[in-house]
Amino acid sequence: MRRSGVALVALSAACFVSVTSENLPVALLSELAAGLGVGESAVGLLLTGYAVVVAVSAVPLVALTARWDRRTTALVTVAAIALSNVLLAIAPNYGVAVLARLVSAVGHGVFWSVVAPMAARLLGSDRAGRATAVVFAGNSLAFLVGLPLCSWLGATIGWRPTALAMAGVAALAAVAIRAAVGPVPGERSTAARGPAAIRHALTDRALVPVNLVTVVAVTGDFAVFTYITVVIADYVHLTGPGTSSLLLAYGAAGLLGLLLIGRHVDGRPRATALAVTGGLAACMLVLLVVGPGSGPVAGAAVVLWAVPSGGLAVVLQAAVLRTAADRPDLASAVYVVAFQVGIALGAWVGGVFLDLGALPVAVAVAAACGLVGAVVVRRSAAFSVTPNA
Repeated sequence: MRRSGVALVALSAACFVSVTSENLPVALLSELAAGLGVGESAVGLLLTGYAVVVAVSAVPLVALTARWDRRTTALVTVAAIALSNVLLAIAPNYGVAVLARLVSAVGHGVFWSVVAPMAARLLGSDRAGRATAVVFAGNSLAFLVGLPLCSWLGATIGWRPTALAMAGVAALAAVAIRAAVGPVPGERSTAARGPAAIRHALTDRALVPVNLVTVVAVTGDFAVFTYITVVIADYVHLTGPGTSSLLLAYGAAGLLGLLLIGRHVDGRPRATALAVTGGLAACMLVLLVVGPGSGPVAGAAVVLWAVPSGGLAVVLQAAVLRTAADRPDLASAVYVVAFQVGIALGAWVGGVFLDLGALPVAVAVAAACGLVGAVVVRRSAAFSVTPNA
């Protein structure tokens, strides 16, 4: 394998660690709730709080670290994930658990702002979408292997040892990056890190449609995904090992979606974006209308939902890199903020309806968000091969 390929694999491993750690409360929902003495919706707020911190800190921190070597940036943020999970493992109460999550949340936005541009520089701008898909394979593997394994470990050995294991994997990912990824110089220009650069990144009209689709589609996705174990229990009627098995199937379908979308995203950006937004809406509608009366249909809808969900980040990140090729890091930071706002809103919306005993409403919200996202994609030039044409 060429050095660039090894480097992409190392970055993909870091993505695996980041996504698994970020969504650890999803896999350990019941165990964390019982261990910390809080409700399941409070555990869901660990995801919301994480997302809020990322949304607030990403753009200024990316601007502040613009001159850092990007390998160093990735190493620091992955090390923060390891420390965060150590703190979570020893947390005596919910407040300390929140603090533990904030440790990695501060670096999360920076990591996701630089990792795709790093990958694009390794393969070349004409293959930015494919490079992003390779690196984001770690995301899908997180759902295929990481979260089901954490769910199983949490039920078998407890959530504290599971968090410690996550810290160990994060440390190994940092070692891999240091060994496989060469120096990646940061931005030399002072214009890329000043207040004017931040204002431009936040107000860039060319990126508005991409960030709008991001907020809307991710809100819908996470309104249901944050509580996927509850969805599986209520709709598919599976618990325990059955939940882990369905999460494994979900992860496999997500990896398939990533491969399919990644193969076509550079040449057919609008079609792939419509596939993920429309696919989200379709799966949620099936789950809403047919799922309650049939466990197998509900299970199939959950698994198929992973296909568009798995390709969502690749489609959106590729649109950012295509539209803002001259300023990828800060543009990616704004996109990361939009993504985290979507996660926070989705987790909050889903939690509200879960507490009200109205989980089907959350599913309906997800379907509506997918449809709105598809309309924006269809009308926006940002999802064309030449977005500025």
